[in-house]
Amino acid sequence: MKPIYHNLDFGITCIDTQYMRDDFVAAYLIEDGKRAAFVDTGCYLSVPTLLATLDKKNIKRKNVDYIILTHIHLDHAGGAGELIKHLPNAKVYVHEYGVNHLIDPSKLRTGVIQVYGELFFKQFLGDLIPIPKNRIIIAKDNDEISLGNRVLKFIDTPGHARHHVCIWDEKSHGIFSGDTLGVSYREFDTHQGELIFPPTTPIQFDPETWKNTIKQLMKLKPKYAYLTHFNRIEFTQDCANMLIQHIDGFVKIATILKNTPNRHKAIKTTLLDYLLEISTKHRVTLDKIQQIKLFKGDLEICAQGLGVWLDKNS
Repeated sequence: MKPIYHNLDFGITCIDTQYMRDDFVAAYLIEDGKRAAFVDTGCYLSVPTLLATLDKKNIKRKNVDYIILTHIHLDHAGGAGELIKHLPNAKVYVHEYGVNHLIDPSKLRTGVIQVYGELFFKQFLGDLIPIPKNRIIIAKDNDEISLGNRVLKFIDTPGHARHHVCIWDEKSHGIFSGDTLGVSYREFDTHQGELIFPPTTPIQFDPETWKNTIKQLMKLKPKYAYLTHFNRIEFTQDCANMLIQHIDGFVKIATILKNTPNRHKAIKTTLLDYLLEISTKHRVTLDKIQQIKLFKGDLEICAQGLGVWLDKNS
C-alpha cells in the first residue's frame, strides 16, 4: 500500500484516507519529538493507509499516544476500532456522547445499513470494530493533553453534531475542525480563495448552535483550519462569515420547501442549484458536470439532515 499524504509544517501530515474518492476525507497525523497522534481515522478500510503512513515516515506504532476523534460519524471515526488494535499504547479521545457507540457500535452499523444498505456499508465502510472501554477517554471541554512538547486543547463544538469536539493546537495556531468549520474541496479553490459550505448531516444539525460555535472558535483568532473535508486552509473571518451565510442559505431552502411533495428530492435539487450558483460567483472554472459529481455525496446527506431538522422543528 502506497499512502497518499501531504506533509504540512508544524509536524502535521494530512493523509488522504481514500474514502469514496481522492481528496475527500482526511485524517491528520501530528508529530512532536518521538510522539505521534492521529486526529480522525476515516473508515475501517482506511486503516491500512494510516499504518502505511506511519511506516513510510518511520514512526513506531508504540509511539502513537492518541487517536483523537472529532465526532463519531463513520467517515471520521469508523476506523478507530481497527486502528487501535495496531497501536499498543494509544488511547482514544472522544466526546462523552460518543463513548458508548465506540464500545458497542451496533446501533451505528444498523443505522447506516438502514439508510444506505448493506452493499454500501461493505463496499465503502467495511466494518466497525468495538473499542475496549479502558482505552477510551472522554474529551472534555477545555481539557488539555500533551504530545511531546506541544499542548492540544479540546473544545466542545455542537451544531454539526452534539458529539463534536474541535482541537486547538497552539503550536500551529490551528483548529482540527472535523466538520464544524465546514467542508471545502481544493477543486473549488480560485483567486477568491476557498469555497466553504456546511455539511448538514443527520441527525443533530442545529443551525443556531452551530453559528454560535463558529463565533466562539473565531475568538481564538486561528490561522489555520485542518478540515476533514479536505486539507488545511487559512481560516479567516471571511471564511467564518461565508460558512454562517451558507448555513442560513441551507436553512432557508429547507424552510421554503417544508411542505413540498417529495420534499427530499426538492431540497436536494434546490441545494444543487444553490451550490452551483455560489460556485459561479466564486469563479470556479470546473465544468458543471464535474461540479455536480463532486457535490453528489454531500447533497444526499445535507438534504437528509435538513429534512430531519424540519421534522424536529415542525
